[in-house]
Parts: sequence; structure tokens; C-alpha cells
Amino acid sequence: MWLKVLAGVTPLWSPLMSVKPVDIVKPEPPLNLHLEMTERGQVKMCWSEPALLPYPLQYQVRISAKPGHSTWQMVQVALEASLAIDNTLFDSSYLVQVRCRNHQGLGFWSDWSTPYDLSLGAEVLYFPPQILTSAGSNVSFHCIYKNKSKIVEPQEVVWWLNLAEEIPASLYTLVSDRVSKVTLFNLKATKPRGSFFYDTLYCCHQSRECHPRYAELYVVDMNINITCETDGYLTKMTCSWSADPNMLLLPGSSLQLRYYRSQIYCSEFPSPSPESEVKECHLQKNHSYECTFQPIFLLSGYTLWIEFKHFLGTLESSPACVIPADVVKPLPPSNIRAELTRNVGLLNVSWTNPVFTNSDLKFQIRYAVNREEIPWELCEVSSTPSSSTVIEVEQLCVEYVVQVRCRELDGSGYWSDWSRPAQTLVQDIRAPLQGPEFWRIITEDPARRQKNVTLVWKPLMKNHSLCSVSRYIIKHQTPGNTSWVEYVDHGTTWSFPWTEHTHTITVLAMNSVGVSSVNFNLTLSQQMSTVDAVRSLSAYPVNSTCVIVVWTLSPQIYMITSFVIEWKNLNKEEETKWVRVPPNTSKYYIYDYFILIEKYQFSLYPVFAGGVGRARATDQFSKGGFENEKNGSLSVVLPIVISTSVLLLGVLLVSHQRMKKLLWEDVPNPKNCSWAQEVNFQQPETFEHLFTKHPEATSFEPLLDAEIVLEDISVTKASEKEDTQDFLGIASTFPNPQDSERDSACSSSHFNSSSSSQSSQEVQGSGGIDLKYTTVVGNSRSDGLCEWKMNPRSCFDRCFLAEDSTVSGAFSSSTWEVGSGVFLVFPGSPGRQPSKTLSLISSEGFSEPSDHDDAFTDSLERSLCYLGITPLEKRENAIFLTESSEMLCQFHTRNLLTDTGVLQHTPTDVHGFIQSSLKPKAMVPYVPQFGMAAAKGKEATEKNSAVITP
Repeated sequence: MWLKVLAGVTPLWSPLMSVKPVDIVKPEPPLNLHLEMTERGQVKMCWSEPALLPYPLQYQVRISAKPGHSTWQMVQVALEASLAIDNTLFDSSYLVQVRCRNHQGLGFWSDWSTPYDLSLGAEVLYFPPQILTSAGSNVSFHCIYKNKSKIVEPQEVVWWLNLAEEIPASLYTLVSDRVSKVTLFNLKATKPRGSFFYDTLYCCHQSRECHPRYAELYVVDMNINITCETDGYLTKMTCSWSADPNMLLLPGSSLQLRYYRSQIYCSEFPSPSPESEVKECHLQKNHSYECTFQPIFLLSGYTLWIEFKHFLGTLESSPACVIPADVVKPLPPSNIRAELTRNVGLLNVSWTNPVFTNSDLKFQIRYAVNREEIPWELCEVSSTPSSSTVIEVEQLCVEYVVQVRCRELDGSGYWSDWSRPAQTLVQDIRAPLQGPEFWRIITEDPARRQKNVTLVWKPLMKNHSLCSVSRYIIKHQTPGNTSWVEYVDHGTTWSFPWTEHTHTITVLAMNSVGVSSVNFNLTLSQQMSTVDAVRSLSAYPVNSTCVIVVWTLSPQIYMITSFVIEWKNLNKEEETKWVRVPPNTSKYYIYDYFILIEKYQFSLYPVFAGGVGRARATDQFSKGGFENEKNGSLSVVLPIVISTSVLLLGVLLVSHQRMKKLLWEDVPNPKNCSWAQEVNFQQPETFEHLFTKHPEATSFEPLLDAEIVLEDISVTKASEKEDTQDFLGIASTFPNPQDSERDSACSSSHFNSSSSSQSSQEVQGSGGIDLKYTTVVGNSRSDGLCEWKMNPRSCFDRCFLAEDSTVSGAFSSSTWEVGSGVFLVFPGSPGRQPSKTLSLISSEGFSEPSDHDDAFTDSLERSLCYLGITPLEKRENAIFLTESSEMLCQFHTRNLLTDTGVLQHTPTDVHGFIQSSLKPKAMVPYVPQFGMAAAKGKEATEKNSAVITP
């Protein structure tokens, strides 16, 4: 190329110049200036090359100290698309520009790139910004964090995974005063989340202030298993592998099988080789890949692995080494035969070994009954020279399906496919184990004057016939050793006339192997047919498919070998059904289809060794069901149990009432009782004295406790007009009507009569008599209360026992009885008569009001009186009532008692007894009551001994 210039008419030529266009190119300026960080924490300026050029470029970087200043400092010329800079410039306000040209110096420099302000650059730098790794590996990330153009110290940096999980500080490392490092161990495969195929890692300030920029972590599961299999003809090897369905497949990634073949065998530790080759694999329907090697070298070692390729890097699975001779899958055995052996009943299986195998094989045999949904039975057999085996099976008369497979004896390689199935044929294995059970049905033939016998039997089951029955043989035996046989080729019935008195029949079963050896016999005997061994027969319907037959036998003892039950529907013309029952049972469940509204006949035959007995029949169902029969003993036991329970409940109730009276009788309602009006129940000592119990008397000695004293003795006389049987020895506890009315609420009516009298007048009697006797009425029946008659006008002309109706009737409902009370007989007081009736004493010792007034009339006669016990300050009069007339005999105690509480007008014997035994003491704050006295003999009565207990 040259330049020509015309100067007038004279041409002028410039020197010749040769120019190549490629050498004078002015490229575009570099693009995408940015900062990156190295593994050691070094910051570098990076950029992207301009449009693709056919030669490499060189770069020139300049830095301006002040933004907007025209003075630039050339830093360095670089041949790569990055340039390391001082970390001190990272937090400064310098501007950086880059330009490029041909690395050989030809051409022109490009224009300068857009200025990049280091102070406004990235606030967070990661190294590496993206990582591709496999599951189970360990990776590390570096970070420089800037907060408002100021470097954050690495101690203040925290790491977050996906902004959801804070990484523990124990995984942090301080690389320098600017760089923080985190290491993640044993990574798990990344699961795709929408369009995100990676995990994000954030470097944040400890105040949880994070920059939007993050590092990307790609974790791929490379745990891929490769399996290979050599065919039975030893011509090819097929290898297959499949990736996890959740395996991360990044856009632009690919999987491929690489292999390397060694000359012989495999190395101890296989590893990928740079001389490896790629094997083409095809995707199968089950999402697996399959590769075929053909031809193959049987003894060579094939090292295989899966390679994952991506623009971020390449990952490899663990290599596996395979020798084709060790992964052979042999051909299945052929010529399978199976049969059940005769006389033994074993499954015999035989086969032919496959080709291209040695003799050291082991086999598996599976067999099953040729039906649907029958599980296979498995049997394993080691190498056998005969290529056959026998198997013991449970069922002999069924068709079996058999298959066989094999593999190397040492366990290498694979099991072959199952062979084609072989089937056994059902054939007779042995002679029938037994003959059929049979029965006879006898019909009368009046025209010929004979009986016809029809034999019926049930077909033999296969487990008894082993496996079929070709014919039945009926053997007859009559007296005189006459016998003959008949053959039945088809059917299960046979008829013949019965003319002899005794006829024995035996039915045998026969097949292609032989005749049954165990058979049933039945003897027909006209004499035995009259034996009545069954006393009763009942049929109880359970439901439409079950009926219970129950029977009882006669008292006579018979040697019964079995029973036969017949039944049939009388409303329909049906054949008679029958069943044989063991002799040691008395009921049997018949399972059949019954129409309960129709009529059935049930018959029971006892079978003896010498014939069949008379039948007991019933043609209707028993009422009430079998449960009534079965629970007969329960109907006897149940009333006994119920009556016992009721009796026990009554005893418990009575005991409860008795205990209630014994334990709580001393605690009436204080609001309704006069004696408790002035008692302070808030004081604990009140209850201690109130509920004090004392031991019972055991002898006729004084039984009073040291703290218990009788303060008053009340005496009541009865009019001589009253019968002695009507006397009740009860003391009134209140001296005036006001007390009686106020205390009526807390009394209990334990007596038939409830009247008493109150009067301030003294009853005058005529004359005086001496004391007749005193005694204790005890619980013993031998104890009695008797009077020695002193004059004709005495009120007692006879003796009466403590169990007398008057005494026991009046005190029967009380907690203490008259038998335990004390009776003292002494002359009545003169000139006293009651003018008003009051209430009778209850078991609690309190009175009830009564409407009876003027119960007693004047009497001047002397009469029998009783001693009662009562506190002195509570009352002045002692009042007793007779039961029949409901009249009271009142006695004033102020004329009888002295200051010490002893009777004034009493005989010397009584006075001395009271002074010696009943000395006054401190009063117990409660009304004294009668207690139980020990029963003594008549000798105690004769000694006129008395005991009084509170």
C-alpha cells in the first residue's frame, strides 16, 4: 500500500507500506469491572474481556487519587483479566480504569473503561463466590465485610445459611484482621427449591445486618452405585446405574459413565485414570441408565465411575472395579420334572444344569399348590451329581407347580432366572387309608314281607383315599359263615333285601394301588333292634344353620360303640341326612340349613357291637332353648346365691343399726335436750367425759367406776289393780312438765306405751310390809324375778321369768334390755297418787309428751315397787309405767333420800346395801342408763345379791 500525489503533472509516490488489518485493530474497552478476593484474603480487580478476538490481549490499569481530577497514575500492565491491589486501597475513594490491546503491541489501545470507584464497590466480598462439591465433603468460604465504607473486624462477623440457620461460631476462623472464614463439614445434598438449585451463605454483622450479596453452594449427591452382570453365554457385560430421583441436576450439567480396563484383574484400591473412556448409556423406563460392554475380557478388571460435569467444575463418584467372570448370571436350569412318588408320598424334582457353567452350583426350588394366591415354599439344595432332589410335602393329592434356579456355589455372581414351571399329576399314592363311614336306611316291603336295606356312605376325602377311589366293595357276612361281595363302581348307595336275623356289612374302598385296610362294620340284628338304650331326646334350635341335639341314656349300662343321628324335613321330600357321633357324648351340634318354621324329625340310634338299638325320635323343637337345659344347675344355684345375698344384706343392716345405737346413742341432738342446754361443746374435755365408756360387770360385786356415782334412787310403785305382767321398770328423768315438753324432740320411741305421771302429792298406802327380795335380772334363761308371797293382798302371786312377754316386749327395741337392769322390791310409800301422766323413758333416757292424764286411781293397798337411778338435781319424782294400763306409779324421792342419796324408809338390809355399794361421788354429765350384767345361777338369786350399773 502506498500514497500517490500529483504535483501538477508530476506524480509523487510515498514509500511502500504493508499493513494487515488484524494488526491495527482498536478493541472495545474491558467490561464489568469488579472486585474479587483470593483464598488468602487478597483483593484483586477483575474485569471481562471485550468481544472475542483472535489473539490475546494485554491490559493497562490506571488509578486516580481524587475523583474528578485529571491526573491519573499508571499502575501496571497485566496480561490477565485481573490485577491484585493493595488492601489499603479497598476502603479508599480511588477510581480505577482499564484498557486493552493486542498483547504483541500491534494495533491500538482501546478506550478506557468506565471508572470504578473502590469506595463504592462491593460491601461484601466472598471467596469463592460459588462452590460445586459432592455430598459428604467439607468446604470453606472467606468473607470481607464493609459497613458504610468501613471494614468490619472479622470478630464481629456471623455466618447464616439460607438466612434461616445461623452457623455456630465454633466453625469460624480469623484469617486476618479483615478476613473471616467459615468451614462446613459433611455436607448434605442440596434439594432444589423452585428455581433455586443451590444453598446461600451470608456474611453478616453481629447486629444481624446482612448485605443482599451471598455466596452460592451447590452440593450434588455422587453416591451412585454401579452394578454389572455377565450373561449366561459369557459374551457381554451389562452395567446399570441410577441416580437418586432427588439428585441435583443443574442447568447445563451432564452425567456420563467413564471406565478404564486393566490387563488382568483389579487393583486393590481402584482410582480414576486419565486414560479413561466414556461409555454411552441409555436411559431406561425405570429412570436408570444401562451400558453394554461387548466383547468382553472375562478376567480383565473394569474400573468404572460416574462423572458430573458443570461449568463450575467436575465431580466424580467413587470408582468400582468389576471382573466379568465374577458377575455371571447363569442360564436357568432346563428339563424340569416333578412328580409325587408312590408309597412314599415325596415330591421328586429333577433338572438339567445350564451350559457354560461348572459343576459347583447350588439350586433353589420353589413349589406351590397350583391355585391362585398360594404362597411359594422355598427349598435350597447344594450341588448334587444327580441334579435331582426330593421334598416332603403335606398335601399329597394336589397338583404342584415347581420352578428351579441356580448360581455359583461360592456365592459369586447372581441367581439365574427361574426355570419354566413344571406341574405334577394327581395320582394314587397309596391304598386308601380307611373305608368310608356308612349307615343303613331300612324300609318295609309289605308285598314281599321283607325289609330292604339301603346303604349310604360319604365319599372319602383325598387325604384318606390317597388320592382317588376307583370302586367300593361291599362285603356281606351272615350266620353260618356265608359271605359274598358286591362292587359299586359309581355312586355312594347300595340296596339289598334283609332276610336273616343277623347280617354284617363291611364297605371297603379301592384304588389303583390297593384296598383299604381299616374299614367300618355294621351289624343288622332284629334282636338288638328292640334294645331301648336312649331315654330322652331333645332338639334345640340355635339359629338357621345350627341345631343342638341332647339326649339321655337309660340307667342300664350298654356297651355302645357309637351313635347315629338322622334328621330330615317332614314338609319336603328330602333324603335323610345322618352323622356318626362318638359314644362318650350326650349332645351334638348339627350344622345344616334349617327352616325353623317347618317341621323336622330327629332320630338317635345307639350302635352296639352286635347291632343297632331302638331309635328315639322327636319331630319338634324343644321350647326355651338349650340354655335352659345347660343352665339347669344355674337355676338351682342362683336362688341360693340371691337368698344368701339378701340375708347377708339384712344382717349388715341390722348390725349397722345396732352399731349406730351402741356408738351414737350417747350423742343426741344438743339443741333438743334439756340436759345439754348448759353444756359447752366447744371445750375438748366435754367430749372426753361425754363419750367415756366403762367395762361391763362380770360378777355380783359393785361395778361402779370410781368416777361414776348414783346420785338418786327413784322408786315407783304399781297399783295392785294392775297385773304384775304389765310392770315396766323404767325411771323418769324429768321432774316437771316443762322439762318433759322441751326434751321430747330428742327422745326415741322404743316402747309401746308413752304415758307417765307427774304429781307433788304423796301416795298413801295401807300398812307396811317387809322387803321380800332383791335380784338381778340377767340374760340367762335360768334367771328369774320371783316373789315370796307374804299376804293375800300382795301384787305378786307367782314368779315370772326375765323372758316374760311383758318385760321383753317393753324393752325389745332398746339398746339395753330389762334383763340387765336392777330391781329392788320394797314397801310402797303411803298416800301418794299421781294426778297427771307424763312420757315414758326411751333408750336414750329422755321422755316424750303424752296426752294421758289421771292414769292412776287412789289406792291404799301396798304394792310392788322398783328402784331406778337418776341424778338428784334433775328430778324429784321417780315415775314407772305399767304396759297394759299405761299408768305410772310415782314415788317421791325427797322423803326417801338423805343428803347422801340413801333411802330413808327402807329396810335395814336394803339401807345397808345402798350405803356400802352406792356411795355418792362426782356426777357424770349425762343421764345414767342400765348396763348389761353377767348372768349368774340361781344360787346368786337365793343370796339376794344385787348389782346396779350405770
